[in-house]
Amino acid sequence: MLGPLDAHAPYDAGPYRLLAGLGSGGMGTVHLALPPDGGPHDLVALKTVRQDVEFLGDFRVRFRREAQAARAVRGPYVAALVAADPDAERPWLATEYVVGPSLDEAVERSGPLPVAAVRELGADLARGLASVHGVRLVHRDLKPGNVILGSGGPRLIDFGIAQAYDATALTATGIMVGSPGFMSPEHVAADRSVTSASDVFCLGAVLCFAATGQGPFYDNELAAVVNRIARGGADLSRVPDELREVIASCLHTDPEQRPTTGELLRTLDPAGTAAARPGVAPASREGAFPWPEGVRKQIGEYEVAVGRALLAPVPAEVPPPPSAPPAPPSGSRPRVDRLRWGIGIGAAVVVGVVTAVLISLWGGDSGEGQNEGGGSGGGGTGGGGTGGSSAPPAATVMSTMSDFGPDATDRAKAPEGWSPWSAAPSEPKEAERCALRGTILVCSFLAAEPDEQGIRGGWLEARDASDGTPKWRYPAKGTTRRVVGFGPVDMDAERVYTQAPDGDGFAVLDLATGEPVAKLPGEPGYRPSLVRVHAGRIFTSYEGASGEGGTGNMLFRAFSADDRKLTWERVINRAYPYSLDVVADGERLHLNSPGNTFALDPATGETVAEVPEMCTALAQGGRYVSCSSSGMRDSATLKKVDVYRTSLPVGLSRDGTVLVPTGGNAINPEGLDAVDMESGDRRWTTAEWAADSVARVADDRVLIAGTDDMRSLSLADGEETVGRRGFEGWPEGEAPKAMLVSGGVVFLAFPDGTVLTAHVP
Repeated sequence: MLGPLDAHAPYDAGPYRLLAGLGSGGMGTVHLALPPDGGPHDLVALKTVRQDVEFLGDFRVRFRREAQAARAVRGPYVAALVAADPDAERPWLATEYVVGPSLDEAVERSGPLPVAAVRELGADLARGLASVHGVRLVHRDLKPGNVILGSGGPRLIDFGIAQAYDATALTATGIMVGSPGFMSPEHVAADRSVTSASDVFCLGAVLCFAATGQGPFYDNELAAVVNRIARGGADLSRVPDELREVIASCLHTDPEQRPTTGELLRTLDPAGTAAARPGVAPASREGAFPWPEGVRKQIGEYEVAVGRALLAPVPAEVPPPPSAPPAPPSGSRPRVDRLRWGIGIGAAVVVGVVTAVLISLWGGDSGEGQNEGGGSGGGGTGGGGTGGSSAPPAATVMSTMSDFGPDATDRAKAPEGWSPWSAAPSEPKEAERCALRGTILVCSFLAAEPDEQGIRGGWLEARDASDGTPKWRYPAKGTTRRVVGFGPVDMDAERVYTQAPDGDGFAVLDLATGEPVAKLPGEPGYRPSLVRVHAGRIFTSYEGASGEGGTGNMLFRAFSADDRKLTWERVINRAYPYSLDVVADGERLHLNSPGNTFALDPATGETVAEVPEMCTALAQGGRYVSCSSSGMRDSATLKKVDVYRTSLPVGLSRDGTVLVPTGGNAINPEGLDAVDMESGDRRWTTAEWAADSVARVADDRVLIAGTDDMRSLSLADGEETVGRRGFEGWPEGEAPKAMLVSGGVVFLAFPDGTVLTAHVP
């Protein structure tokens, strides 16, 4: 990853301005650099040579010869040499910069690559070696650290010790050039017979590492590694069967028995064999390289880091001492036009979110009008902001809640004039989640198919909760979107808060009309994730391009709901943006990460409590959070409490009943248990439960919606309160994606886009 410039680093080298540190090695130090008036596509990795190396008698001769030879290497699978100056006071060379991690970093952080990705990796590296060998060069140091994984595929880098075929006299006999564990027998023998076959041997070792996370000659002792390479002692026991034969062929001790790069291509990618023939340009790849999700997240993290380096102010020639962290932004900030690329970089990285759902228990009884689902926001009238009533403001009810409270079955609090209705989809779409405020029902939808830009965009639809009449859509149909779907939606008495469709911040909409009235700003390199509204404050989270739980920083902000001014912001490393929640009856904000959990003061954002483990809150207002190793903790203080610990719940109630699938497995459970949180005793069980069912608590009953109908069970003993109910408009064979209950009405949204309402059974 990019690092700050070292205090002793030069301000520039040749025409290039240094931006950040990339690392150092045996030859010198590597920096990210930019030529005058250059943009993101002009970035280079610039290596300055160590001073002790440059004084060696024949170094500049060898450096000049190899730089001239390497200029001839061009192609989509190598990072080409751009410029070099062997006669400079400190010799330097610049190669194309590839935005992404090295193979060793990627495997270390995300684990071995799947077989399909290793095949394509091997094919592209073989093509890269063919480009090198085609101009009579040998790479000589092919190792995981010299393979960079970019969004478009892998690239070979570092020809700093590549040796021209006709320049063998410049390498002294007896000097071992290469990296232990990824050298050929010819390398370790230092007998000057290093050829293109040696690079193939190294490629086999690299592919073994990619597939298993360990090189084929791994040992704790260098002498043992060298001995195993020399005698052919490769350990391929962990290599998948589909790859073992081709990797073993590369690792043959006899160079004559190893495959050529063309033969490797015919094995790894028969369809792309033509690209290896002399004079034939490699076929262009259709679509993105099939990196696994973890690698794509790492690439996104690098993209954000590069964007920040481009946007950083030009330093003085003598770097000043580090300054204090900047204050939260109060307005717009200037940007250099040619660097605007950095503002949105990483926003298109699709981050898959996999979070272990544990459990949290709701707090004590809540009074009428309390906003368990999304907070009371900035206050105002009830009924969705339609004004005039002296009654307590209506609370926001969200489909992500698990207990809708005693008002859920009080038919006197149904939307005025309500009667059952259903709305079939007018276009292919998939329902995601819904929220209700007074007489306004807002649901988010995801397009059934990606658009021409490959984006599966999302939008919001608002309907009159009384009769299903469409009220508004945001953004308007046909609007260009740059985000996939929408995150959770929240509302107060007058406004709706959601992700902005351009991927930059959050949109604030008029609840009655859907018209944008304001925007909560985004931040370069961050993707808006979640918005919560509570007690006159708006809380937002932003995901860094490294993705959920990645090593990159995650951003959290709070705004005043009245004037939407920023009140505080925090950057927290590795935090899960989607874990942001209001807990402890509104006294705290909850955040977690793979290794830590935080309780924040909602007014200041300061950490009030922290524990070194991941704890999860399932719903807003929760009194407890469930932790990965210590069990339940108080959500306000994060101190341990002596209550029953469970996992993987699908619902919970205010009285301490936890609904947990049991038997079978997560895909095919055999039943549903209702467990008492305090004692751990099973209150009741039902055998009729499927993994795609939805269970919610409404007053004194549990509503379970399956693929065809709904059941109503007594919360106390699990007995059915009424028979099964199927509602008009229910899509055949589908379980709802979202369910919320309010005023004796159940609102359901389905994967095919259908929305319907009915009496609570």
